[in-house]
Amino acid sequence: MIMSRKRTLLLMLSMLLAISIWSPLTARGASEHSPTEQVVTVTDSRGITLSLRSYPQRIVSLSPNITETIFALGGSDRLVGITDYCDYPEATRDIPTVGDLLTPNVERIVALEPDLVIISNLGQLQTIEAIERTGIPVSFIDEPESMEGTYEIITKTGLLIGKAEEAQLLIESMQKTMADISGIASEPHPTVYYVAGFGEWGDFTATGDTFIHDIITRAGGDNIASDAVNWSFQLELLHAYDPDIIILPPLWGSTFEETLQQFVDHPSYAPLSAVQAGRIITIDNNIIERQGPRSAQAAMQLAEQFLMHAW
Repeated sequence: MIMSRKRTLLLMLSMLLAISIWSPLTARGASEHSPTEQVVTVTDSRGITLSLRSYPQRIVSLSPNITETIFALGGSDRLVGITDYCDYPEATRDIPTVGDLLTPNVERIVALEPDLVIISNLGQLQTIEAIERTGIPVSFIDEPESMEGTYEIITKTGLLIGKAEEAQLLIESMQKTMADISGIASEPHPTVYYVAGFGEWGDFTATGDTFIHDIITRAGGDNIASDAVNWSFQLELLHAYDPDIIILPPLWGSTFEETLQQFVDHPSYAPLSAVQAGRIITIDNNIIERQGPRSAQAAMQLAEQFLMHAW
């Protein structure tokens, strides 16, 4: 009887020992494959390191380029809120909006219960502070206005939402497109002027400190406003340079045809050589203005149009 009890006790101890060894191994294995146990650490453009216990499942994007990037990386199912200006792709129509770019509705954001808010280049400091006071983490991603800065935006967004591999593949595809452009760029480079605004309110263009300037240059154009800053340009300089090509995106709320008619009929622009020769090209505002997945596509479109007007 005593021996039987000893055997039973030994058996129970063996089972307990097996369980104690197996359990931590199982827990470690589960944590390696469970996103809820991972720690996300990304330093944003403020230099602030954001640490999350898990990849965010409920995201509010307050910038159109971030919204596009999340879609391109396959994370659209996590978007629970966007701005009124986040209009690409079409599936954004199904996502609730929280207001405009500069003054989003913080109460609406909080009501959506996000575990992360991402703001890019149009984010306002007061908006960030207001959201952070509610306890919701905010990542501010605002990189240099260049293709390299665009790649960094995509990289950081990918890291934040657990799509780092997808981000790298997207960047590699964009880099290939940019490499292809160098093979078709026209020589000599045409002088180019980008119309950001015209008429009675003044003349505005993509100056040398803008992302659009970088796209124009990489597409093979010589931007006549490369030495100007802050989008401002003088009409007298436009006539003095008399560019080979004018890039004329549609005005807000107008078609290209309507914008073109207004531009060529205006006495300030009718005498320009590009107008007289019909060397006016267009491009979708959003594809060229937003630093995101379509930026390389914008450069390719311009390069092809520059080539069409080569002489």
